[in-house]
Amino acid sequence: MAGRPYYFAKGLMIRNSICAASIDRQWGLANGAVSRWDCDFHRQHARYVGLDIVGSAYVSTRGCTARGSLSVADDDMISGLQRLATTIHQQGARAILQLVHAGQRAIAVMPDDQWVARGPSSSNTPSIHALSVAQLAMIIEQFGQATRRAMAAGFDGVEIHGANHFLLQQFMSPLTNQRTDSYGGSLVNRLRLPIQIARRVLQEAQSSQRPFIVGYRLSPEERLTGGLELSDQLFLMRCLAALPVDYLSLSLHHYWQLPLTLKSPRPTAVLAKRFIPQVPLMVAGKVVSSRDLNQLADWQIELVGVGRALLRDPQWPRRVQS
Repeated sequence: MAGRPYYFAKGLMIRNSICAASIDRQWGLANGAVSRWDCDFHRQHARYVGLDIVGSAYVSTRGCTARGSLSVADDDMISGLQRLATTIHQQGARAILQLVHAGQRAIAVMPDDQWVARGPSSSNTPSIHALSVAQLAMIIEQFGQATRRAMAAGFDGVEIHGANHFLLQQFMSPLTNQRTDSYGGSLVNRLRLPIQIARRVLQEAQSSQRPFIVGYRLSPEERLTGGLELSDQLFLMRCLAALPVDYLSLSLHHYWQLPLTLKSPRPTAVLAKRFIPQVPLMVAGKVVSSRDLNQLADWQIELVGVGRALLRDPQWPRRVQS
């Protein structure tokens, strides 16, 4: 399966189903612009994969995940991102830009003594200000504008980063979302922001003159008591599938991991695929051999995310398919 071309519903074809997982190397310039090291890295890692996902491009200077991360927060970034997309295309892969807002985990792009992080709810430890409804509307639009910039730069799609405790997971989780308005409380309210952002991104993607796909990455559950449960995320996945997004991506420690918050002998990836069969699923996490690829194929997983194996050996896809 992994060595065959794969076609998305919108008609976008990738030469194989192995995807370079989003890795934020933090080699960007101080203002978030693409550096030559970014291009060199992706020139190596795009050579044998179908999709190359460029990790953690922040949609707002108030949503940066780490210094050295790439920015897609203003039009000045388009030319550098265009160089990066062209570099990936020259290797025969499709280029996906991952869009992120770090929320309460954000850092200042430049040193700022007045910096205060913003998230779903206020907190004094550390100091976090709750986002207003007007600020949420601004963030939704920032994701839309980031999508426009990705299209202008020549990317083949975007991936909304809703995993790893960044803003969208913060809104989904009862541990970090204690709001009492329409964005907090019930599961339907907590998933409101992720769905609104996905809708805005899809709306922008419709203006593309060529196939342009939209994915959504999420963590299936949280390990802390009272946190996000797998059943919550399965419901979110079903809502995203109804929009529809073009693929869903699970952020797993290892691809065969069992659920923590739902009693089942089946791996989380298998449960997700059976619950939402209509949308392609990307699964990553310690995929290191052809045996792993075959196991995922047996589970009918369409897309395979590979990180560390590619870091160790950019020719890994060619070796496991030979």
